[in-house]
Amino acid sequence: MKALRDKLRADSGAGELESVQAAFDVELKDYQKKTHQQIQKLQQDVQAATAAVESFAGSVNESEINLESGIKRELNSLNQAAASNDIEQMRSSNHLAIAQLKDEIRLLHEQVEAASHSQLPDPSSESHQRISGRMEELIKRDTSFSVLLVVVRNLEGLGNCYSPNVIENSLRNFQSCFENILPSSAIVDRWARDQFAAILSPRPGNAIELSNDVVRKLSGPFLERDKGGMHSILFSPRAGVIEFSPGSDWPRFQTKLKKLAEALNS
Repeated sequence: MKALRDKLRADSGAGELESVQAAFDVELKDYQKKTHQQIQKLQQDVQAATAAVESFAGSVNESEINLESGIKRELNSLNQAAASNDIEQMRSSNHLAIAQLKDEIRLLHEQVEAASHSQLPDPSSESHQRISGRMEELIKRDTSFSVLLVVVRNLEGLGNCYSPNVIENSLRNFQSCFENILPSSAIVDRWARDQFAAILSPRPGNAIELSNDVVRKLSGPFLERDKGGMHSILFSPRAGVIEFSPGSDWPRFQTKLKKLAEALNS
């Protein structure tokens, strides 16, 4: 554009002026093309953000609804700017709307993340304390027992696809199914956000076979319904068994449990 301006300032005939006009038309079309491409990319971002809002529709609050409306409002501004014949207006509107739209999308992602984490159990929840207390009690009695630990490896990925309510309902069914697989004497509870533990006494003679059976049956699908319809949840669990031998202590056993969880999650 600077080169075209310099040509116009120089002494030139009609032929040169027509050449400058033609070059300007090419530059303008190229700018409009790039602008439309940028708008299309932002539209895709908005669609992805909107899908994220809908994925936890059951927990959407008024502020999140206003945020989605803001995104749509800025997208409309971009479309209006693209339709304008005023190149300066287009440029000014684009810069402002693009900046605002990116900020709206960033805020939306932050709210999605916060909503997801706020509705998931804390690793130090009552269920964790309940089952760890039972283990401590057995250790103090120097009683042999085993812990069958199950780690859900794809919980974070599922949280990006389904609402927290759907995930939590599925995990409750997951726990019930886990309990039904095991002997009635087993004690099953949530050990961490993505982990479930079962206390078995005495240690099963076929621990490997039992672990494989647990993994197979807990892989799903688990069917859950919400406002968005019916969902089929497929978990990716791994299981392992660790035994408490008389003479050991609680801190040492906790360390072994932690290492087992890390191995199952790797």
